Amino acid sequence: MSFKFPSLKSIQDSLPKVDLENLTKSISNVNASKAVQDYSDSLKDTIQPFASRTQTLIATQMHQVQQLAATHYNTNVEVSELPADYLELEHRCDLLLKLYTDLIHITSDTYGKVSYDYPPGSNSFALIRDANVGSIIGSKFNQLRAAATPQELERALLGGGSDSSADASATAASSNESESAATKLPKTLYHELHQIASTNGTAFESSTPVGQALQELSAAYLAVGDARLEQDKQVMTEVNAKLVSVLNDEFIKVTELRKRVYSSRSQFDLIRAEVDAEAEEENEELIAREDELVNATEAAVLEMKKLLKPAKNVSLLKVLVHAQRDYHAASAKRLAAAADALDKIDIAEDDDDEE
Repeated sequence: MSFKFPSLKSIQDSLPKVDLENLTKSISNVNASKAVQDYSDSLKDTIQPFASRTQTLIATQMHQVQQLAATHYNTNVEVSELPADYLELEHRCDLLLKLYTDLIHITSDTYGKVSYDYPPGSNSFALIRDANVGSIIGSKFNQLRAAATPQELERALLGGGSDSSADASATAASSNESESAATKLPKTLYHELHQIASTNGTAFESSTPVGQALQELSAAYLAVGDARLEQDKQVMTEVNAKLVSVLNDEFIKVTELRKRVYSSRSQFDLIRAEVDAEAEEENEELIAREDELVNATEAAVLEMKKLLKPAKNVSLLKVLVHAQRDYHAASAKRLAAAADALDKIDIAEDDDDEE
């Protein structure tokens, strides 16, 4: 009686390899936004198919292995028990596999997408923004202030006349210029805040309190946005890519070795069932199968221990948290400086008016 075990070679052949050296070179001469976007595009073609497809394949293979491990092939075959230490290593490898795949998915779905902190907003507010309501209202009041005759006043109120058309054209041109400038910036929350502060800041004199405040915020938000992109680049190239590399190589190797253990055990048990208990120690085929099982178990144990080394796994987590810490520390420092600058803006005149 024979058993055909599913092979992992098809999985290995289908897996993409992450070339960390070329990836690092490709991002060394570009800004963080482009690096993250390029990596995100590359992810869609190579890493994401692996993360989604191979996780399913590995899970299927492990389910098959577990089924083989738990199956009594027939009532006359006694299944050998594997060492408890070996089974514990398998359990820990399965836990580590889940951790790796969870981290790959969450980092890919966030740090691999430039706009993860700036999702589409309320549609109703977007309509108001796109309609340039503020500019149109301001233009209408300008026309009313400039009206010198009843006819000009009527045109201003009714929206007719060449002045109205000219103002509308100017408003549209201004809007297009703002949109063009905005499209050059990454679509992140803080780059969008920078764009708002910068665009609206030009409407105020730099000597006014609001103008000064907007200038400070514009610079601060730009710095925070750029710091976030640096964090994203570091997470994707130094954490996400390495997690995928380990899955591509080490997890597949360990899974293959674990299959060999169960295959060797089943062959050993089948032969032992056919040999008299008194002749077991002299049966050369049984001894050979026992040696194969021992060798397969030792090889699997060796590779599982390598995979489970805490230094490597903790180091990846340290890179992740250090990147996050550096970003938040830089952001807090820059925003604190902006807050201090705003506190120093002279608003005494406004306070007197309120009194």
